[in-house]
Amino acid sequence: MASRPTVHSFYRYNIEPRLLEAQKRVCDHFDVPLKQWRNDNDSHGSWMDSLLADDSLDDTVVVADIDAFPMSYAAYENIVAKAEAGAIAGLAQNTLDKDTTKIFAAPMILAYRRDVHREFGSPSLMPYAEGDVAQIMTDIAHEKGVKVDLLYPTFAMRPHWALADYGVYGTGTFYGEREFFHLYRSRFSYAVDLFCAVADGTIAGRHDWNKYLEIVEHAPPLKTGRNLTQIMRKLSGRFMAR
Repeated sequence: MASRPTVHSFYRYNIEPRLLEAQKRVCDHFDVPLKQWRNDNDSHGSWMDSLLADDSLDDTVVVADIDAFPMSYAAYENIVAKAEAGAIAGLAQNTLDKDTTKIFAAPMILAYRRDVHREFGSPSLMPYAEGDVAQIMTDIAHEKGVKVDLLYPTFAMRPHWALADYGVYGTGTFYGEREFFHLYRSRFSYAVDLFCAVADGTIAGRHDWNKYLEIVEHAPPLKTGRNLTQIMRKLSGRFMAR
């Protein structure tokens, strides 16, 4: 691999601090460069646009959701190598409120070269009528014959959604051959517990699957599960923004 570009991760005021700490622990363990950006003003898409506008950053852009991490250095190295070879590389997802048959490289883990973005006409990565955040990169890549290199979910600790006809994903989803982990539903306290447990298992090199199952089996119904700290953080953030 020619370079070690920084992984950029976006979050806002209402994110559970344990998520930040666990993601950083994993990246530090594998010596993956990480920068966590708190931004209470921009949306996810507009923040990604601001990364592209900053030419002082790496030539290869790598982004991750705050509740996602590589499960090995090789996983990070491979996705960067694919991007540096000219592909749009990322984890497979669909947009549930739009065309669910369209699979794209989603920004929960996404890598591409800046010059490829420019060759695409420097599109905004904001959501649009046909797609979600950053989905435009996959759409244009298909139009131009540029490779889209996707990692698909292998299994989820608590499945919720169908990924077209490829499988399912949900809370605690493992991608590839245990290459990346994405939590989803990070607003729930049990999910944060799961994220921290998987982070610890990843660092230890040995996963306690019984512990993961126990966390999920004792999870409350999907419409509940926020703890008081999360609720108060969200309310205080709203008041401060006024």
